[in-house]
Amino acid sequence: LIGENGAGKSTLVKILTGVYQPTSGRVLYKGKEVKFPNALDAQKAGIAAIHQEASMFPELSVTENIFMGHHSGRLGHIDWRLMKSITRDLLEKMELDINPDSLIKNLSTAQRHMVEIAKALSIDASVVIMDEPTSALTLKEVEDLYKIINQLKKDGKAILFISHKFDEIFSICDSFTVFRDGRYIAS
Repeated sequence: LIGENGAGKSTLVKILTGVYQPTSGRVLYKGKEVKFPNALDAQKAGIAAIHQEASMFPELSVTENIFMGHHSGRLGHIDWRLMKSITRDLLEKMELDINPDSLIKNLSTAQRHMVEIAKALSIDASVVIMDEPTSALTLKEVEDLYKIINQLKKDGKAILFISHKFDEIFSICDSFTVFRDGRYIAS
């Protein structure tokens, strides 16, 4: 999804993730019209968003941030061993050398974005929305992100990659849609 600031990209993300309700039009997801009354319902349906500014708790660990809002366990008990194991597996799959016990505040910006992606994968998201994910990354970190995106695509995940940089769109995206002034322009 491409468009200049004010084009409506962030508003669309908020509609897709249940933060805003649409005032017109309709959202089709997996062939059916949907309305997510809140963010939890969108998450349960398999839609995850990674925002430009990471929304994590800096004083908590990587594992705690990944499972915030969907802890593993039963009968009111949190299964920390299981969650750390899942976190370790997710990070290994993404080829990331991050300790699940590391505090978020001790990670680089790129590592925080990668943890956000791991969080999306922890809920088995089928749609991963990435809002300007490269804005604070180095060239090497962008290359690493592209590898992860390509793996997610191979795994059958849909990626909504939002940018205003044409080189990114042309190098990573299979198709693109242009927004201007809150309206669809072309694909």
